[in-house]
Amino acid sequence: MSFYLIVRFVHIAGAILFVGGLAARQLVRSLAAKAGDVQALLAITRAAGRVERIMVIPGNTIVVVFGIILALITKAPLLGFLQGSPTNWLLVSLVVLLLGGGVVPLVFVPRGKMFEMALEEAIASGRITRELQEKLHDRTVALFHTLELAAVVFVMFLMVFKPF
Repeated sequence: MSFYLIVRFVHIAGAILFVGGLAARQLVRSLAAKAGDVQALLAITRAAGRVERIMVIPGNTIVVVFGIILALITKAPLLGFLQGSPTNWLLVSLVVLLLGGGVVPLVFVPRGKMFEMALEEAIASGRITRELQEKLHDRTVALFHTLELAAVVFVMFLMVFKPF
């Protein structure tokens, strides 16, 4: 078994973990709006957070790190036209993934903190509050989760078809 095959296997396994985690997290999050009480909502929120920590974050890290290692092993033009190559799909993939990573501290972390504060207030009051309902239906978070999924599908498309 070659080093190349091991790296490729880990890269693909990371992609499965990442995409599976994204799907599982969104499925769990979709149940949150249907929660009948604050304790059920708390359990759903904890489950989504656990999927994020166990699958999405490690899977994303594995995909990027082992993808770069794979590109270096195969001498693929990771930086495309910046290194004089006509092949740019890897560069575009990296840019898309880096932009997606930038959304985390700019959108998901601050909005997540606001959600947590509303959740704590709801737990203290023993009911799902109006403010928590608003945070559950945050259109900005929903938009960026949709863009996140679209970006992953786009990168998968680039990996398979290598259009440029």
